[in-house]
Parts: sequence; structure tokens; C-alpha cells
Amino acid sequence: MAGQPTISRFFKKANPPGPPQEQGQEIAVGNDAGSESICLDTDEEDTAETQSSTATSTLLDDDVSIKKLPSTGETICTPTKSSDIDFASKMDRIMKRGADVDTQSDENDRENLEVSFKKRVQRKPIAKLTPLDQQVKDLKMYHTDKVLVIRVGYKYKCFAEDAITVSRILHIKLVPGKLTIDESNPQDASHRQFAYCSFPDVRLNVHLERLVHHNLKVAVVEQAETSAIKKHDAAANKSSVFERKISNVFTKATFGVNSNFVLKGKRILGDTSSIWALSRILYQEKMANYSLISVNLNSGEVVYDEFEELNHATEKLQARIKYLQPIEVLVDTENLPSHVEKLFKGISCNLLHKNMPDLQEDVVLSIEVMNDKLRLSPSLIPLIHKLYSHMIEYNNEQVMLIPSIYAPFASKIHMLLDPNTLQSLDIFTHGGGKGSLFWLMDHTRTSFGFRMLRKWIFNPLTDVDKIEERLDAIECITSEINNNIFFESLNQMLSHTPDLLRTLNRIMYGTTSRKEVYFYLKQITSFVEHFKVHQSYLSEQFKSSEGRICKKSLLLFKLFSELNQLLSSTQLPYFLTMINVSAVMEKNPDRQIMDFFNLNNYDHSEGIISIQRDSELVRTQLKEELIQIRKYLKRPHLNFRDEVDYLIEVKNSQIKDLPDDWIKVNNTKMVSRFSTPMTQKLTQQLQYHKDLLMRESELQYKTFLNKITAEYTELRKITLNLAQYDCILSLAATSCNVNYVRPTFVNDQQAIIAKNARNPIIESLDVQYVPNDIMMSPEHGRISIITGPNMGGKSSYIRQVALLTIMAQIGSFVPAEEIRLSIFENVLTRIGAHDDILNGDSTFKVEMLDILYILKNCNGRSLLLLDEVGRGTGTHDGIAISYALIKYFSDLNNCPLILFTTHFPMLGEIKSPLIRNYHMDYVEEQKSGENWMSVIFLYKLKKGLTYNSYGMNVAKLARLDKDIINRAFIISEELQKEAANGEELKLFSRLKRIIKNDDMTATDKLVNFLSLNTH
Repeated sequence: MAGQPTISRFFKKANPPGPPQEQGQEIAVGNDAGSESICLDTDEEDTAETQSSTATSTLLDDDVSIKKLPSTGETICTPTKSSDIDFASKMDRIMKRGADVDTQSDENDRENLEVSFKKRVQRKPIAKLTPLDQQVKDLKMYHTDKVLVIRVGYKYKCFAEDAITVSRILHIKLVPGKLTIDESNPQDASHRQFAYCSFPDVRLNVHLERLVHHNLKVAVVEQAETSAIKKHDAAANKSSVFERKISNVFTKATFGVNSNFVLKGKRILGDTSSIWALSRILYQEKMANYSLISVNLNSGEVVYDEFEELNHATEKLQARIKYLQPIEVLVDTENLPSHVEKLFKGISCNLLHKNMPDLQEDVVLSIEVMNDKLRLSPSLIPLIHKLYSHMIEYNNEQVMLIPSIYAPFASKIHMLLDPNTLQSLDIFTHGGGKGSLFWLMDHTRTSFGFRMLRKWIFNPLTDVDKIEERLDAIECITSEINNNIFFESLNQMLSHTPDLLRTLNRIMYGTTSRKEVYFYLKQITSFVEHFKVHQSYLSEQFKSSEGRICKKSLLLFKLFSELNQLLSSTQLPYFLTMINVSAVMEKNPDRQIMDFFNLNNYDHSEGIISIQRDSELVRTQLKEELIQIRKYLKRPHLNFRDEVDYLIEVKNSQIKDLPDDWIKVNNTKMVSRFSTPMTQKLTQQLQYHKDLLMRESELQYKTFLNKITAEYTELRKITLNLAQYDCILSLAATSCNVNYVRPTFVNDQQAIIAKNARNPIIESLDVQYVPNDIMMSPEHGRISIITGPNMGGKSSYIRQVALLTIMAQIGSFVPAEEIRLSIFENVLTRIGAHDDILNGDSTFKVEMLDILYILKNCNGRSLLLLDEVGRGTGTHDGIAISYALIKYFSDLNNCPLILFTTHFPMLGEIKSPLIRNYHMDYVEEQKSGENWMSVIFLYKLKKGLTYNSYGMNVAKLARLDKDIINRAFIISEELQKEAANGEELKLFSRLKRIIKNDDMTATDKLVNFLSLNTH
């Protein structure tokens, strides 16, 4: 290794020529790499140095010598002659006489040589880290769970392990160096600095979003001091590197509220993500009791919940994961069961084991005061403590102390759609994209309205009065919106409204930009002005009980009455006058900070004005210095080149006569630029005052944000009311589609009666959809068994029934000529076929697990969709399971409404007053060259069973070879004949038993004959 001694073990004792001395060792020093070559005798410990200006040699194995050239330091091996050996022995005898002279001196020389040798063979100490790398190491050792993105000048850098991760994700260059912070990698010893990658600071927003998208926890480290303050502040350590601190920590859950960048569009990264605190207590070895607190920082919502579940079951937990989308989960130090951990790891969710934190007394008291209003369960309070402690890392802990934002996960007035239903009915397919119910119903104008509508669709109402209020609001707004200036103007304003709820939360967290604050205040002020201008209309319609709005829609009346009251009492228009608009629109970020306030209206401007006066005093001194420079150069119209560096431009032909203490900064072909000792000193003072002004402006900005935050509860109500109005507009837009009708709800029985109903999603995809009636009630049958050919429309029909039910309970009009239905508490589905390899479940087991979940959670007010149950196993087993399942439901006293599609016609032979048989109509067609019957789908629901599934027709549509299909048809015909013969034998056997039964009278035998099914 370069720079390290190398010890040769191949040298034996030799008798070198020259004066008698200790033999067997030669130390050769120096090569181009600075290495040391040390040759040791393996037989004796005595050492000696041979000093010569010529090449020295040591004998090896009596016939080879090792020579070291003094000019180059290279060691070479050469053959040794026998004459040389004789000469060496003679010289040894001659010099032996003086070998004992001055023995003590020899011993001292030997000791000195040993010490010198030991020093040489010691390994060179590892070079110290640079001050910056040492600072990085100290930061990383305290934040090992984060990727550190550190500002260094005008770039951001990542070091060591972080650099490896970031360079791979961002595809940027990795500069070689130490690869580990603790220098555990063997290659790290050959480097003095850490490996790093870097990118310009202007690209931080782009790269940060990409890193967070990969589920990394990223901490941005900024410089906490400037060069001017470091130089002039007596308390600053002038010999150390700049102090650096973590300014923000980002995950998917915090990116939207903690980033200082402009994020456009309704959707932003992690807008629906949350952070959980979860506890799980096992009791009786069978049941698990869960307690949950979930925080969504973007919407400013805290959701709490408690539920029980079987020890090895996760259905309820999965439902909460689907709704709340956790990114981080704080759990107790005890490990969760493996099946629960696997569930979280499957969605790339980080599990953080946290002990009970030791919070300050004032925080604990604040939580107790808040709980006096909320009355939460005692098991939830420790979770609030944990989340508060965890949020300190993100600077978002304030959210945990606002009681108005706490809400339960489930309520008695909402339906909870389970994950299987959401997926099988395409409620939010592809993230709510094209082809989903959310895509169909989303006509919102604002981001906060978008999120509220998402919640409405996730949780349809089960309270008839609440549903009717929304339907009344839709009818009212549809009639009032035309030729109404108040609503037209308000709708137009909403179309250009930024995300007020997200901005309000960012203001509370102190992470918003000045421009964002200005536009927030401006937008709220515009709503205030709008309501003031239309105060007469509001008084007529919303303050009087005789107004049209009051009579038509109680929901809109309450909503706008509260909005009017809140907007009239807010102080935000006054806060807007404290802002210097021209500074906000400045591209220079320093001016945005220093000149943000209109000091004529801002009520805490003393500190800023004082620093500005000091700065003006320095500028006055610079002007006085400029007068002296003009006099010296005899240039009365001379000015500084700019008011940043305050440089003096002098022609190159005139610089000979300038004072020696003038400092040349730069030059061009024609002129040179100088600073005088006085201008340099004053410029540094001016920079110092500028940095002080930046600090004071930041401090006052935080104070200003606290004033806005003081109205957080009222401002949040304003935003939520506007969001609710936006959702009503969206439902009204959906309800204005062609042939949509207001649903009618019945309370006396569970029923769905519809005429010419249509599938809303398929219809919206510009597909000519065939309408069908829906007849489900105690009179028309609670269980509908639907048969028919493959691709005949069975699954589309049953999905249509469920979608219309959900839309109606959301509070929207539905696609039908007429519809009457009852309120359902849940909609449960078993549609499609898929396996679960990660959990080791086959397709059929997944199917049976879905059935088990339905059996556990259904009741008399449920709507069940069972699509081809039993297809994942053999025909006989599938028929048996389907038969038993239908018999189970038909025997219930309080049977739910069930839509059951199947290719097993014998299920239709089950006798029960609750069962009705239907099929999807079709027309048979024989084509030349085809042995099988083709069908034309009519997609119309008709009464009765069909006994053929026409699988050959689907094979043809899939373009299978005709020969294969013809062969399959022949085999199918043979199997059907065998089955028919079997049925005939069964019928003959039954007839024989009846005839031979002597205990039966002739009348009884006749009755039994007539009851036989000969079809």
C-alpha cells in the first residue's frame, strides 16, 4: 500500500563487505511513491545500516544480491560470483579483531536503530476529516433515519451513504470519497473526504419531490449564519465553519405543508397521506383491541378510532389503511404480530417504535384541557402524546392541540365502504381517474372542495334527512344559479381560488412563503368584499325566513348565513393593508423579505425601522466617501458602479496615480475597478446591517403569521363552508346530465325499485348503454339469481345497482327514469378473481375469505353483490358452495338484498319465496363453418333461467382458431349428453321407487308423480 512500509521475509544472513558490524539487515529508503522498503534478516535480531554513496547490496541465498541504486531508490537483484564470497570471508577475518571494541557504543546504536525501525514500520495515522465533513458527520450521527441534503454555498450536497442513495435516484454524479459516515468501509482509509453528490439550489424543489416520492425521509440543512454576521458578531466563532441546522424534514405526509415551493393543481404529493400512532392490545388470546390517532397535515384533520378484531384478522385495519393512507406509524416498543407488520410493509409504510415521551408540563396541561372538550377514551391520550412528540421533528406539533379538527373515523350517519367494494365498483380506480365513480362526479373548482368530495364519496350518508338536504340544495342551486349575479360571481371566484385550507395550515406551521400569504389574505378579502357588495341580496334571501333560499334549501341557508357572519368579523382585510404589495411581487428574494411590510400600517415596525436607520447612516458615509474620491480623482460626476459592491471604475491609463492602499477587485480591457479601505469597511458594515434586517424581518414575519393563526378556527370554518358549497356545485353538475332523476327514499321496507336505470360509469364513456329495470323488495324477491351467456352484461348490471345506491346516498341524482330505494348501511361485494401470493392465498381461498367477510358484516340493511361464486374450484364443489350459500341467506329471517350471478343453472331450482330468477337476453345465430351457436347480446334483463353460457362464442371473440373451438364444441356436446343420461337415470330411479312403495296410496303416488321435475 502506498505510503506504508513493506517487510521482506526472504532475506537470510549474509556477510557484506566492509568493516565488521552486525549483519543481516538492510533498510532501503525511498521510491517515487514515498514508500519504504525494509529488508529484515530472519535469523538474527541484530541490525546494521550500510551507508555508502554507491549502490549497496545484501546477499540472498549465497548467489543473489539485492542492490539499491542511490539515484532512483530502486532495489534490484543480481547474481553473486564465488570470488566475491571469498573476498567477503577474508574481510570478515581481518575486521573481526575490532569487533569487540566499544561494545557499549554498538549497543546504543542498536537500540537507536530499533527505535527508528519501529517508528518506520508504524502505520501512518488516518488523516483528519475536513471541518465541513466533521460537521456533516456530527449531524448525521444524530439523524441516522434521514437523508441529509446540506446547503454548501449555492449548492445542496449529500454525503457518504446519503450520496449513494440520492445519486442513484436523481441520476447525478457521485464524487469519490469515504462511503460511510463511521468509516467502516475498508476503502474509506484511502480518502480524506466523504463521497458526495450535489445539485444547484434552484433545483431543490424538483429533486426534493423525487426523493420524497421514493418514500425517503429527507432533512434539508441550511446555514444558520452569514459571513457578515460571523465577522462582526462578537459572539460568533470566527475560526469555525458556518453553523448549519436542519430547517425542515420532509416525508410524503409533510411535503405539501412544509415545502416553500409553489405547488399547483388539485393534487400534490402526499395530499391524502397521514401519520399514525397505533396501539394493539391482545386479550383472551383471540381478540385484538386497536386504538388509533391519525393526522393529515395537508387538510389539518386528526382522526381517532377504537375497534376490535380477531387476532389473526386484518379486515378492519385494512379499511382504515385504505381510507387514511398512512406513511409513518408510531407503535409501542413491543413488536407487532408478523401479519400486521407485513400489512404495513406491503404499502411501504415505515414502522417507528416509540416509547412514551416526557412532554413539558404546559403541553400535558394543554392536552388535558383539549380532552375536556373532546372526551376521548383514556387509551387514546398516550397516542396523542406520542404524535405531539413526533411532530416536533417536523415543526407541526401545534396541530395536535386544536380540538375543533378532531373527528371520529366512523359515525352513525355514514356508510363505510370496505376496500374490496371500492376496488370492485371502480369507486377510485386509477387514483380517481377516468372510468371511476369519482371521475364521473368530480366537477369541483377548488382543491379543498376536491378533498371534501372525495370524503363524501368514501362515506355515503345513512341519514335520510341529511341526504334530502343535499338533494334540496342541488335543486335550489340549479334554479338559482341562472341570472343570479351573487352565485355567478362566487362560482367564478372559486375557479381561481388557491388551496385555502392547505395555505392556512402552512401559516399555522410557519412554513408558507410571503407571496402565498399575500394571495391568501387577498383571496379571503375578496370574499369579504363580495359578501359586502351583495349584502342586500343576502339579507333578503338568507336573513329572512321568507326568502327563496330559506324555503328551498335549509343546507344552503345555514351555510351562507354562517359564511356571512364569519367573513364580516374576520381581521384579515386589515392584515392585508400591512403588506407591501410591490415587495411581494419582487423577483429579488431579499427584497421580498426586508420590504415585506408596509411600515405605515404594520403595528410592530420599530425594530425594522431602527435597523433601516443604521443602514441609511452607513449609506450616508458612503456618499461622503464618494465626495472625497471625486475630489481626489478630480471627477465631480463620478458615481459608484452599483450600490452592492460600491466599486470605483478608473481607466487603465490612469491607475498609476492611485493610492497604494486602493484594492483592485477586477478589470476589463478599458477600466479597472477598485475599492478604497473606507468603502470596503463601510460595505462590510452595510452587509452586517442587512443581515440584521433579514433576521428582524423573519422574526416579525413569524409574529405576523401568529396573528393570522389566532383566527385559525374561524378561518377553517370559512374554508370548509366554501368546500361544502363547491361539492354541492359538483353534485349539481353531475345531476344535470341527461335523464338523471332525483331518488326517492322509502323507510317501510328494504327495496330498490327503478325504471330504465343505467350504469353511470359505462354511460359516461360514450357507450350506448341499454337501460334495465330493477325490482328488488320483499314482494319482488330479495335474492335475484342472474344467469346468461358470458359477456352478456351480468356483472355490469349488478354493479349498476350498487353504483346507483351509492350515488343516491351521497346525495346526487341518478341515471334512471324513476327510482325508489331504502337506506343501506353497507354495500358488500365479491366480484372478480385474483390470488394473493404474498400471503400464500390461492384464487379460491381469496374468494372464500371474501365470502367469510360478507357473512360476518352483512345484516338486513345490506346490499350484497355475489358474482359467480364457486368458479375458483371444481364444478361440483362450486355448485355445492353456491347452493349452500343461497340456502343460508334464504333461510334468514332478515335477509339482505342479494344480486347473485352464476353459470350454474341448477341454483335457480332452489325453492324460496325470496328468490327470483333472471337472465340477460340474447339471440342465437348459426354461422357457416361453425358447429356451435353464436349469440347476439341484447343486454336486457328478463325473467327466467338460461341453461347455456355460450363459452364458444367468447372463444371466438378472443380469436381462437376455429378448429380448436369446433373440437371443444364436440367435447362439450358429449359431456352434456352424459349429464342428460345421468339425469334420466335419476328420474327413472325415482319413478321406480314411487311405484314400488306399497305404503303410499294411489292418490299419494299421483301427487308425487306430478311433483317430479321432468325438465
